[in-house]
Amino acid sequence: MELYYAASKNGNFGDDMNLWFWDHFLPGWRDRDPDATLFGIGSILGTRIVERHGKVLVCGSGSGYGSLGPVDPDDVRISWVRGPLTARLLGLDDGVGISDPASLLTVMPEFADRSRGGGGAIFIPHRSTAQLQIDWERLGHLCDLRVVLPNQDARKVIHEIIGADLVVTESMHGAIMADAFRIPWVPIKISNQFNDHKWADWAMGLDLTIDAPESLALPKKIFRMANALKSNLRKMKTPKPAPVPAMAGPQGPGRTSRMPRTGSFDLGEDGRQQVKKLLRLAAPVIERRLAADIRRAMKRHVHLSGEGRTEELVARMMDRLDDVQRSMSGPS
Repeated sequence: MELYYAASKNGNFGDDMNLWFWDHFLPGWRDRDPDATLFGIGSILGTRIVERHGKVLVCGSGSGYGSLGPVDPDDVRISWVRGPLTARLLGLDDGVGISDPASLLTVMPEFADRSRGGGGAIFIPHRSTAQLQIDWERLGHLCDLRVVLPNQDARKVIHEIIGADLVVTESMHGAIMADAFRIPWVPIKISNQFNDHKWADWAMGLDLTIDAPESLALPKKIFRMANALKSNLRKMKTPKPAPVPAMAGPQGPGRTSRMPRTGSFDLGEDGRQQVKKLLRLAAPVIERRLAADIRRAMKRHVHLSGEGRTEELVARMMDRLDDVQRSMSGPS
């Protein structure tokens, strides 16, 4: 069996854990059904993606990008999905939407036996936010926490979460793991990549409502305005199509038509370097603003699901995995 997950160029712990996670919970899965593909952790369910893989086994995947509708049960076996919103898009009962498989880490000995808390507060940015030219260590000092970047080794990030006293996170899997291990957590929106649908899908299974404050609202507004201005400039600089004489036909010369010229708006190397320089100069201001937003969120937006809810969902997912394992143990 093959594995499909959202592989990020720079790495992302919530996705990368797929590479070793399923060997523990579905031992031997790689040697079964060579024509099938396992869809596991991640917002990877979309009609086109599923159809592209033919025979599919879904264990906890979620929607979030691209359209999704009912699938052919002869080709796609759905053990469970991440939450009720994904289940509804598939035309299935809400009960098929249990939770994200990452919560199963709580019954994996490597993590279940680790002592929890005591390591202070940490902040996990979204993988796109992590690419900003920010001095993360300085940001941590400004809001009295440690920044844990999502592109580090998945096991290292998971241990950081388990050992924290509070997890401020823009990464959804930071929240999923924190909640599963009963570590209070704070969601925050920084990047435009923050996906409300994904968070709501997962949170509904825990009877939670996500209250995530937006950070850097003014810089983002200025950025959007700059993008709109750049788009307008690009339109102004695009040359008008030049007239092109048509080929002569039997009735004489053809009518003149127009062939579009390709136009592009390029800052050039000097322009790109100026933008990078501007971002570097603005970084300290952005860091202070972001730090203030994080401190405010830490006081007002702490989340944690009800006692025992995660254990209930984990038990249901384990039952589904037992069913999958039994079916895999039959004739190949």
